[in-house]
Formats: sequence, C-alpha cells, structure tokens
Amino acid sequence: MTIFGLKGPELNRDTSNVFRQEIEWLERRNDKLHVIATMRRSPGTEWSGPEGRITKELLQQSVPDLTNRRIHVCGPPGMMASMRALLTDLGVPEANVHSEAFGPAAMKAEPAVGPVAAPSSPAVTPAATTITFSTSGKSAPLQLDETVLDAADAAGVNIPSSCRSGICGMCMTHLLQGQVTMAVEDGLDPADKAKGFILACQAKTTGGPLVVEA
Repeated sequence: MTIFGLKGPELNRDTSNVFRQEIEWLERRNDKLHVIATMRRSPGTEWSGPEGRITKELLQQSVPDLTNRRIHVCGPPGMMASMRALLTDLGVPEANVHSEAFGPAAMKAEPAVGPVAAPSSPAVTPAATTITFSTSGKSAPLQLDETVLDAADAAGVNIPSSCRSGICGMCMTHLLQGQVTMAVEDGLDPADKAKGFILACQAKTTGGPLVVEA
C-alpha cells in the first residue's frame, strides 16, 4: 500500500500528481501495490479523490492492519516528523517505521584554520567479492554492504528500478549464481523466489561472488 500526500493549484492538469501514469502502470503490474492519493483541493479543479493531509482516519481506513505493517515514510523533514508522531499515536511500533528524507543538502562545516599537513593517502577498502552481470558481460567489485542495484549503477549496468525500497518489484532480476540476503521482499511472490528471482535494490551478498541476469 502506498499513500501519497499531494498539493498544487493545477490539479485539473495533473501537474501536481507527479509520475501518475507510471505509478498507475506499476499498480496494474503488481497486485500487491495499492496506491491512494490525497490532495489539497484548489478551486476549479476536478480532483475526486480524498482531500486534505494524510490523517489517522485515512490510514486506519486504508490500512486496517497498520500496526503489523512495515512502513516507509519519505518526504521533507517536517512532514516525516508529523507522520512519525501520527503513527506513534496509532500504536505502530517504532521498529516498524523506516524513513528516507529529501530536502536541501546539509550545510558543510567550514574547515578549522590551523597548520597545513601533507595530505594522507585515502583509505582503500578492498572489495569483499565480485558481481558479474551475464547479459551485459560486465563484472564489478562488490562490498558486503552494497546492494546488487548499487553495484549495477556503479558499473553502468541498467536494472530498471523505482521505489528502491523492496516494495514495487520493478528491479526484480534473476540470480544465476551465489546467495543473497534481502531486508525487504514485499515485491516478490513466493513463486518468484522459488525461481531464483531477487530484488536488486535489497539483495546483498552473503560473502561469495554473484552472477545476475542483467
């Protein structure tokens, strides 16, 4: 279940509902994905869905088993703080709530003025293992805490993705060799896992080399 809080004065032209067509396509493709959008209505628009901010009532109505769900909150810091408070009021365990902030970059601290020393060589962490992308024929180093999708991005290998949270299933790819762990598997059906499919945005090696179909 994905719930969006949207706003904007030109709702009749869908300019505030970013990626609406893409989201609707994902919803049709994945029967586990259900999308609800609530929007502050402006005069003269044709919006017919829920209106206003995301409220307790909307969450309880949309997700009756909310306290048993893994929840991902993404948005500006103020919005996420209010959502966390709302979820706490609804009895959602803190361990079930995960967040990803967006907004202005943090200000960099000014370096302290002092004696200038010769630059030291940067520490180099050796790769834990390697990953091979069978379709593109590329190989790349792979760290233990690095996802298959991150390694693919670094190697210039295209694996289609969207949520990067293990939910939408768009980054599903076939694991040909090796073993991985995944913190979130919501985008996979049991049949997918039985066939060796993984979510590239979640899959991390257990220590050995990997070969994936990408």
